[in-house]
Amino acid sequence: MAAIDEFISRINYFNIDKGKREIYNKLKKSVIFRGMGNPELFLLSLVLGLKLGKRKKIVNSGNLFRINELGNRVWIALSIGFAELNDTSVFETKDGARMAFKVCEEYANAGIDILNDLMKKPTEFIITLTEEIIDK
Repeated sequence: MAAIDEFISRINYFNIDKGKREIYNKLKKSVIFRGMGNPELFLLSLVLGLKLGKRKKIVNSGNLFRINELGNRVWIALSIGFAELNDTSVFETKDGARMAFKVCEEYANAGIDILNDLMKKPTEFIITLTEEIIDK
């Protein structure tokens, strides 16, 4: 585990497709997400993408936020990534942690599009989001 702790302390950013930055900024200004930062929106997007089984490769990578901004919540993201990789040996290597982060980025990359589409129907947003995350 020391290798992962060391890796987390040195890795800089979670990445997104550069074109998605505009979506993050738009959502943060919305009434529903006002006061949320990129880490919180990233985690919500990650969970939504995971729950719906949607991953999207990052084509044009750009930094979204520093990983250390997640604090202990980084372990939520890593747990999802490690579970997807289904290999306990990844816990012991920096490359394993990097692969786990990549999985998270891909789920969040798909999830932010889903959130953006949901925001286009504001009257149905909360109901739809609740159904997607809780009921399924």
